[in-house]
Amino acid sequence: MKLGLLFKDELHGFYKSKVMIFLWIGLPVIALLFRFISGASTGQEIPFTLVSSIVVSSIGGTLASVMLAVFLINETNRHVYDLFLIRPIRRRDIILSKFLSVYCCVAIASFIAVLAGIVVDFATTGTLSSTVLTDAGQSLANSLSMIAVSCAAGVIIGIVSPSVLVGAILVIYGGNQISVIPLVPTLLNLPEPTILTIVIAGVVAASLLAGAVALFNKKQF
Repeated sequence: MKLGLLFKDELHGFYKSKVMIFLWIGLPVIALLFRFISGASTGQEIPFTLVSSIVVSSIGGTLASVMLAVFLINETNRHVYDLFLIRPIRRRDIILSKFLSVYCCVAIASFIAVLAGIVVDFATTGTLSSTVLTDAGQSLANSLSMIAVSCAAGVIIGIVSPSVLVGAILVIYGGNQISVIPLVPTLLNLPEPTILTIVIAGVVAASLLAGAVALFNKKQF
């Protein structure tokens, strides 16, 4: 079974889960409520594109990371991989298929949230400036970068954690901290922060996945 088939199978399972339905529907709604509550309390209209970026990267990334960790821990405890390894399947493909399927599902939620942000900003201002669209693109890039790191962290945590409880704690208190690394260029006001964010996220996520694959290859099933 090749990576493409594994990815398709995992994607089919993940996008039907209640968590993904919440991400696709709930995140834009939560971001919308957060935007208007913040605007009412501060007296300022906060651009919804910025709010959607914050909500998607924090809530979406955490849920995706927890889901990956929990799935890997439960499947390991149920000896699911004993059956997989009888067939000619690379362990690397098992890990990558889970990462890619969850990441794609959360990426869809990110697109929906940012698109909702553009629609809301247009409805409230009556226009869409190039600045708003640029901010939306940067917000989406930041969100997807942080989510990639969160998902990769969830994978490696799911492999090393002995239980679901330990995995969830590590994701919440460790994975969330790691996911902020791509935002360092923005926090430091470096030139071309979006490009640097994407590059850093790619390096960090790839490193975490490489470590996850190496650990998974050493596990005894």
